[in-house]
Amino acid sequence: MRRLTRSELASRLGPRPPSDAFWRRAIDRGEAALGVGADAVDAVGADGGAEPDADAGDPDDPSEPLAAGDIVDVGDHAFVVTGTDRTEGGGRIYRIERVADRDED
Repeated sequence: MRRLTRSELASRLGPRPPSDAFWRRAIDRGEAALGVGADAVDAVGADGGAEPDADAGDPDDPSEPLAAGDIVDVGDHAFVVTGTDRTEGGGRIYRIERVADRDED
């Protein structure tokens, strides 16, 4: 499990990170699906030191942009990755759900 800030996540996703509008909708709905292209998955794999063919597409691989259980902090809110689906093109769709706000007990 990793804990990432919004800016750390954006740096892992390349030139097209989730927009402010995406995060506002995710916060309002309490859940979202984050699509990531194959180029971002491949770039993180290369930076993570994984061999190109080793465990390709394994959602629990630390060289993936996100994995189930990872937490992304967005301002006063946090989202946990609840699942990962592989796309036909080699990308990923990460399902995220908002966790209770930090100031709520």
